[in-house]
Amino acid sequence: MARRRKISLLEAWVRNRAAHPKKAENLKLWPRQLALLRDPELVSSLVLQNVKMACLLPTAGTNVFRRFTPESLAECERLKAEEDAEQAQRKAQKIEIPEEELPKPSRDLEAGKSLPFIYGDPPPELLNVPLEELDPYYKTKKTFIVISRGNTINRFNVEPACYILTPFNPIRRVAIRILIHSYPLDAHK
Repeated sequence: MARRRKISLLEAWVRNRAAHPKKAENLKLWPRQLALLRDPELVSSLVLQNVKMACLLPTAGTNVFRRFTPESLAECERLKAEEDAEQAQRKAQKIEIPEEELPKPSRDLEAGKSLPFIYGDPPPELLNVPLEELDPYYKTKKTFIVISRGNTINRFNVEPACYILTPFNPIRRVAIRILIHSYPLDAHK
């Protein structure tokens, strides 16, 4: 009996879309809709809207998993400094943004939850090691993630632990590994 290979949700979607290319060709536009598409203001607003929406979509696949390196830390600090400068500028100009419009963390990427299917399974060499943040909200919050067995997301701060252990310190990496693999200690409860 032949074994089936697991495929990601994204791969299934791409295969399905490639198998049915004719469906998109059969779509028709009404004359009123065509007239709207000739309006340059409408077209430019739609393009701007598409650009904004594209920024909100997560990149899919396993190529989004990158190790957390000193360069990643420098990028986090740069983004944090930019955000702080922007907030200071808004405060100086007395501009208030409604709470509904402020960025919020993704519910799919909360700590303790499983990694969403859209990202696929991370490569085995990237399990249990510090990775760059996937959630755009946390990119400016100076955090990194560690994905453990079962694709569980664990989030940690980049600030030095005990004021001396940076995220790149081997002692801190061992401590993180012990923390996320504490299941033998929980078995007796």
